[in-house]
Amino acid sequence: MSALSLFSRAEDLLSQGRNLRAHRLLVQSLRFPIDLFLKAEILSNDAEALRALGRFQEALGRYCAAQKIFQQLGVLSEEVSARLGASACLRILGSYDKAMKLWSDFLSGRSVKLSSTALAPLRAEVELERALVARGQGRFAATRSHVRTALKLLKSCPRQDRAAKIQHAHWILGGVERFSGRFAPSARAFHTAAEHAHVLRDKSAEAFALCGLAGVQRVLGLDRLSSNNYRRAHSLLIQWGDPFGQAYGLCGQANALRTFGSAADSIDLYRQSARLYRRLGDQSSEGFAHWGLGGSFRRLKKFSRSWTSYQKALRLFLTSKDDRGVVMAHLGVARWWEDRSYVREAVLSARRALATAKQTRLPYETALARYETGRILKSGPAAGSACVYVRFGIPPPALSRRLFVPSWGKMFHEGVW
Repeated sequence: MSALSLFSRAEDLLSQGRNLRAHRLLVQSLRFPIDLFLKAEILSNDAEALRALGRFQEALGRYCAAQKIFQQLGVLSEEVSARLGASACLRILGSYDKAMKLWSDFLSGRSVKLSSTALAPLRAEVELERALVARGQGRFAATRSHVRTALKLLKSCPRQDRAAKIQHAHWILGGVERFSGRFAPSARAFHTAAEHAHVLRDKSAEAFALCGLAGVQRVLGLDRLSSNNYRRAHSLLIQWGDPFGQAYGLCGQANALRTFGSAADSIDLYRQSARLYRRLGDQSSEGFAHWGLGGSFRRLKKFSRSWTSYQKALRLFLTSKDDRGVVMAHLGVARWWEDRSYVREAVLSARRALATAKQTRLPYETALARYETGRILKSGPAAGSACVYVRFGIPPPALSRRLFVPSWGKMFHEGVW
């Protein structure tokens, strides 16, 4: 059997989602003497299979090897596709600075070639990937700018080339608005993303959009809606066979249980999620599973286990350079000290969180850390969230009055913990 026939069979398997078998065939095909272009195609497809299996470090190596060959051959569209895959792997591995450098080095010499109308869909995809990199670095204004650029480019594209990318753009916006503390626009964006994905019959995209929407609803205290959307998302991800998505969905369901008073039921889900993330090599996401475990154990008064979980989360966040995670870990530790009546230590932990949030320019986390510091100093919940904002000299997030009034006190005092 030739390399070409093995490659053809592997492509069929990839389209069916049978990634492990496809990966084995692609490795076999590389043993044959083949021309450079076919070798690059095989490497690129193998990277896709490995990425779907959650083997991101291996996938990154394959993408980079393919990208170099495509660059050598002058095949721009294929080179960009390989770079997109490499950038996604770097993001998942927490290497946002390397992902940003990947694009800055490339675009400095290629922007003219990419400006071709025929390459507009590909350029839009690049802008959306750069938006995700910027979001991971906490550069939210840059994220919105990249998304706007992508949507402008997509206007000139045929409908079949733009539908999935428009859905992806709304999902990215949902995330950045949530991280910015703008929950009403975030919910709208995630809802739009879920609707687009449903029309496209893309179960994975629909599930991730529903997870995002459920996360916003959880923070706003909409417990039944949040839990239902997490369950719907997890069901879709099991059907799709996406290990990262399954870990994400499990963690989301656990968050909802913890937030709405079923901490004991959340523990097994957090542990399952952490195991999956560890297998995938996603240290930042694993850190959030352990952070959630810390909160659940703390609510159950199992302080020794809670401390261990918070410290493990903090180590993972520091290793993966996840500033948002570092802030949340310090705030979790502050709650841990406070629950044991160590007010001085609680304030010190909250101030560490505030210093990190301010230094890394995270608006929502800065507001949250300021609130927690003030609340602990006052030795009790503040009278109302609006008062907290005035006291600490920051404006409230841009929410409608209907959402603002009932939600923020609960969210800041208890909802995210």
